[in-house]
Amino acid sequence: QRGTVKKTCLNEYDSSRKDGIIALTLDEGDELVGVNLTEGEDDVIIATRRGLAIRFSEKDVRSMGRAARGVRGINLSAGDQVIGMDIAKAGASLLMVTESGASKRTPVAEFRTQNRGGKGVIGMKITQRNGLIVGLLVVSEEDEVMIITQEGIMIRVPVSGISTMGRSTQGVKTMRTSEKDKVVALARVAHAEDEES
Repeated sequence: QRGTVKKTCLNEYDSSRKDGIIALTLDEGDELVGVNLTEGEDDVIIATRRGLAIRFSEKDVRSMGRAARGVRGINLSAGDQVIGMDIAKAGASLLMVTESGASKRTPVAEFRTQNRGGKGVIGMKITQRNGLIVGLLVVSEEDEVMIITQEGIMIRVPVSGISTMGRSTQGVKTMRTSEKDKVVALARVAHAEDEES
């Protein structure tokens, strides 16, 4: 949540211990918000609650041991926190969703690669009406996503039905929420072939 990133070689997790092993050392009050398998040449996108996003090469992050704390991925403003990360893919879009159910897709190509540790760029304009960002995913036209509220309401939406817009826009309503409810999570729906494997 505080913008730290860490890369560890997968064979460091080769363990059969039932109680698990330490994957990273967290500072008090910090939380892990995202994990992804990378190929060594990937670009990573991190986004924050206030709609900022940074794209950087994983080569900017040296490989560390399991117990290491990591390095700064994004420099956060006071009161902001990281809400997720994903791997940038050519031809894909970055999908962002707010507490009120507003969403939009922006081509990943609009997020130029920067050095890690910077402030990032606007990924979605935040307004009082739409609320803060709660989730992000790098998606393709064929994907479907689920949007879930804190009261347990869920909708399944084809990505092709979500508007594509530039970085500095607010997005449009994808899910209607009651006054007391708000969106809390976003997840990709597994394709049939994924389910079989």
